[in-house]
Amino acid sequence: MLRVRNSRQIYTRPYQTTFHPYHLFSLLSPMDSHPSSPNPPLDLRLIRAFAHIFRLPLAIMAALASCATIYAVNSTTPFWKCGLTAVILFCMSAAACTINDYWDVDKDRIDHPDRPLPSGALLPQQAWWAAVILFGISLASAIPLGVYPAMIVFISIVLLWNYSHLLLYSGILGNFIVATIGATLIFLGSLVANHPFAMLYPTGFLFFYALAKEIVWDVHDAEGDRSQGITTIANLWGDRTAFLIAWILLAGLLGSIPLALYMLPMAHPWLFAGLAVAVTGTLGSALAHYQQQRSAIAYQTFISWERLSMLLGVFALLATAPPGV
Repeated sequence: MLRVRNSRQIYTRPYQTTFHPYHLFSLLSPMDSHPSSPNPPLDLRLIRAFAHIFRLPLAIMAALASCATIYAVNSTTPFWKCGLTAVILFCMSAAACTINDYWDVDKDRIDHPDRPLPSGALLPQQAWWAAVILFGISLASAIPLGVYPAMIVFISIVLLWNYSHLLLYSGILGNFIVATIGATLIFLGSLVANHPFAMLYPTGFLFFYALAKEIVWDVHDAEGDRSQGITTIANLWGDRTAFLIAWILLAGLLGSIPLALYMLPMAHPWLFAGLAVAVTGTLGSALAHYQQQRSAIAYQTFISWERLSMLLGVFALLATAPPGV
């Protein structure tokens, strides 16, 4: 669910120390104020740019997944706990994507020139402060939920903020870290609902799902990763191996569904089975299309179908809790 990358320029960026939070929505490039520009109004452009850098659909789905987990595990959980958990996951997802783009601006000029920072729609200072504010809201929202949720959120923030440094050692390790942090959204929800181990299977399912997705994204970003010296499966062993590993992970997820139905008590097992098959089938269809047609349009199609797959996964969560929990 979280897309994070690295840049070797991270140690030479001085500008965040001279920026003030009130500039977050006011710093503009000179062309923004051109009176004859046919572009949308300035405020609308800023809103669109922030929505883009936040990956708004992903942040919303992270919040929905947390609420679905809490409801599935313990429908009597107070509403304020569900609300705070949704705020945490929304802000952490948006902040992670934002700080990733901040560190990755040089690489994204190759792989994603249309993103807000390389295209000039936002300034780096705006992205940096947005990430700081969002991470701060996440941590502040976790404190009322107790010591353990606050610890999980704090550790996740530290890892996400320093992720670019970790990628200097291994991009493959980075894939595992991103998948782990993504899977914690289900564990966090079940922890808030006072049944931390009730959703271990969905947590593992999401881990391997996110890992497969990260490996495929590395295929698209291979050129930019090579320019920054990032080691990924696609760069080490080639695209074919990366796709093969992604297919093996998807096949493993599909094979785990009948085992889960047989071994795990679920409130709505057949609803889960149908939605879980739809999740893997949707992602598999998108993966096959992108593997055959390695174009920018095919990549965007892969992202769109992957988000649909995640939405189906949110509904599948509602059926996975053990009966009577």
